[in-house]
Amino acid sequence: MILLILVTLQSVSGPTPAELADTAAEYYLNCQYAEASEIWGELRSRMPHHSRIAYNLAASFFQMDSPLEADSALTSVSGDVDEDTLASALALTGLSLAIQMEDYGGVESAVSTLIENISDGVSLDCERTGLEAGLNWLSNHDPPDDQSDDQQDQNEDQQDQSDDQQDQNEDQQDQNEDQQDQNEDQQDQNEDQQDQSEEQPQPPPQIDEMTPEQAQAILDLIEENQQAQDSTGKAKAALPSGPVW
Repeated sequence: MILLILVTLQSVSGPTPAELADTAAEYYLNCQYAEASEIWGELRSRMPHHSRIAYNLAASFFQMDSPLEADSALTSVSGDVDEDTLASALALTGLSLAIQMEDYGGVESAVSTLIENISDGVSLDCERTGLEAGLNWLSNHDPPDDQSDDQQDQNEDQQDQSDDQQDQNEDQQDQNEDQQDQNEDQQDQNEDQQDQSEEQPQPPPQIDEMTPEQAQAILDLIEENQQAQDSTGKAKAALPSGPVW
């Protein structure tokens, strides 16, 4: 994680910044992180806006298991430090700090970040090691009560939604059955009307309109009857008196 700082400054009394950087890098590579952090801290006081110095100081603190100090140093890192490198350092520092403080949510967040960082298949060994450590810590610790309560509430809400959906399905089924009953009732009514129509007597056939010949025959019959009456106005006994109108 250490990249040597090569700068050219005017000669001053004592070691130059480049010489101090070489010494700090050597300490770091020899796992003398406390000595390295002292030199990086001195260089940072001289060049407070140099991101690489702040990054190397944070790396030394991280190796000393001082994630709070490492996180503080990383806040000023930007510019000449690669974004992926900085993202990994922030994730690992955040994970270490969360584990130290037993912050379950912080560990979850750091683990999610590490998973995202290594999802492209290119990652540092420290990222994979940190991810494994974070997953192991989560598996050995229970989430806080409020998260358990939230999960329980979510499960209850899902159950309520399932019950509501079941009630809606039953209501729809009842409506379908009611509609089917109405259809059957309508069919029965239609059949009853058809039966009544078949049982109702047919009206007598209509008499066709009288033809002129039929009318003349009736008139002739009436006239004959009138001629057959005697002087008393009574019809002869042998002859019918004709139809009664």
